[in-house]
Amino acid sequence: AVVSTQSTGRAKRELAELSPRAVEKVSVEKQKVLQLKKLSSQVQHDHDQAKRSLKEFCERMIQNIKTREDELMGQLNARKASYQKNINGKISLTEDRLKMVQQTKAFAEKIQQNWSEVEILNVRKQIVTRLREFSDSRTESVDNIYDSPIKFSPVGEDDLLRGIWSFKNRHIRKASSSS
Repeated sequence: AVVSTQSTGRAKRELAELSPRAVEKVSVEKQKVLQLKKLSSQVQHDHDQAKRSLKEFCERMIQNIKTREDELMGQLNARKASYQKNINGKISLTEDRLKMVQQTKAFAEKIQQNWSEVEILNVRKQIVTRLREFSDSRTESVDNIYDSPIKFSPVGEDDLLRGIWSFKNRHIRKASSSS
């Protein structure tokens, strides 16, 4: 019974000596938990802010691309309209000329078949002159009307894509590993 009282006393003293250190350690660990929770909250806050910034940046870039797309589409449409206007004008002019040639030719054939010799001689000079004008006139080539086809060929696309894919490497910083 004596050994057990001595052992119990020693154990109580050790516990009494260690108690303030344990209280101090509890306080330190509580502080550490609070700091870690604060860090966790800061990580969440920073992450949310970085996501918002990234989203805003991407939306600006997409808007810039859309704006440029609209500008380029306008240029393509204007070029097409210019070509179409030129071609349609030439179609109209050529159709008018064709109609006049056909009418003059038909009139000349009608005269030959139905008119008297005197009537033919009276209009012959006008009809022959007209037919010679049409026959001798140079027909404009259509080869040079659409000599520069409308195309879109992006230049520098590979550089742009490389820039986009390397962007993350320059702007998203990794946290340093700590234990």
